[in-house]
Amino acid sequence: MTVFDEAWYFLKEEMTDKEHEKKIIACLKKEGGAASLEDCAKECGISKEECMKVIRKMDNVKISPHGDVILMDGLR
Repeated sequence: MTVFDEAWYFLKEEMTDKEHEKKIIACLKKEGGAASLEDCAKECGISKEECMKVIRKMDNVKISPHGDVILMDGLR
């Protein structure tokens, strides 16, 4: 794999993550600020594991001890 291929793969992954972040936030807003991980993953069309990876990169979304995904905007 060339350096260009690696850079393209990284850029493509970042663009996809941003799209998923937008869908997760939209799902949470639709559900009143909190939803299950399953609902968020379903909204994005990805597995729960992939959804968890995206959420871990987000500053404004957290996972509760009970497993709910919570939008933190306005709670800080």
